[in-house]
Amino acid sequence: MGACKYCGLSCGIFRKSHEECENKHYQGIQILENALRGYWNNQLAITSLKNQIDRVKANNFVTESDIAISSVKCIDEFTERIHWPFRSVILVKIKEFLANIGISYRTINVSGSLDRLSQKMIKGFMAEFFTGKKDLSRSIQISQQIIQTLPLSYNQQQDTYLYMLNQAGKNFLKDGLMSDAEQQKIDEYINTLGIQINQLPAKYQDSEISKLGQASILKDIQKGIIPNMGLSAPIILEKRETVLWTYNGVSLYQEKITKEWVGHRQGMSFRVMKGVYYHIGGSKGHPIEHSSMELQGTGTLFITNKNLIFYSQSKSLKMSFNKIVGITPYSDGIEVHKNGANAKRIAIQGFDPWFLMNMLALVSNLS
Repeated sequence: MGACKYCGLSCGIFRKSHEECENKHYQGIQILENALRGYWNNQLAITSLKNQIDRVKANNFVTESDIAISSVKCIDEFTERIHWPFRSVILVKIKEFLANIGISYRTINVSGSLDRLSQKMIKGFMAEFFTGKKDLSRSIQISQQIIQTLPLSYNQQQDTYLYMLNQAGKNFLKDGLMSDAEQQKIDEYINTLGIQINQLPAKYQDSEISKLGQASILKDIQKGIIPNMGLSAPIILEKRETVLWTYNGVSLYQEKITKEWVGHRQGMSFRVMKGVYYHIGGSKGHPIEHSSMELQGTGTLFITNKNLIFYSQSKSLKMSFNKIVGITPYSDGIEVHKNGANAKRIAIQGFDPWFLMNMLALVSNLS
């Protein structure tokens, strides 16, 4: 005979619980989650929440595992519902909950619920900096207070700060331009938090953060200043040449032309003797050229103030701005048209050409 997983009494063969016990447990979960929602909605005090929890534990077979699962569910609902600007009372409520719920922090955070709450609150206070409602020092101070209550790893903190920088980039670059005041905010944020725009994680390589750094470079070039980005490269640079930006994982294609002779025979053949024929007339033919783009390699594209340089283990190519007569931009790369009667077409694929097109228009005037 099987024993009921709730009351422990016999419940018959092939059964795990009594129907009455199952219903009682279900009702207990509903009471628990209603109480949790009441707490997070400021409708129930922490003492009342604790009383409800004790009651369902005693009368409805509710376990600590049940409490943890329901807490996670209601915290996720709370995180989804709240929006900045956040009030300081929220952090007080979180501290109160964690101190009284009777479940370990690690258990509640097993699926990252508390991490998500922490990150959302930090994002809100960073948004207040970008919208001019708080100084950056104050936003950082509050963020540190949040992290003391809802700890985040270093990578989680950096991802949160990068997310907000990316959002700021979307807002500031909506019209394609960035004002001096917006640039100052970006510079303050990057410098204070020690963000390396040229060394971003993969998920932000082609994000608005990159465009923020690129926009800053373009503003310098417009003023006649060639910025020193401190970028190293496995290539020999010319005198007064500096690397302004790099694109990794791009592919180089170069035009390949093949020729073949095609034509047809014309005229008549006459039999002179056995096995011997005489042909009058001739054949006409003409060459046909076939063009195709062949992959030369995958590597890094270096943009300097004088050249476009592609570098890979199998192929390297330098293209001086002075010898480029045209560029056709595509959504994921460019086609370069070089000067010279026999110059072959070159295509570089695997990057957003927005920055490159703007940079070329500016640096070519300064070279």
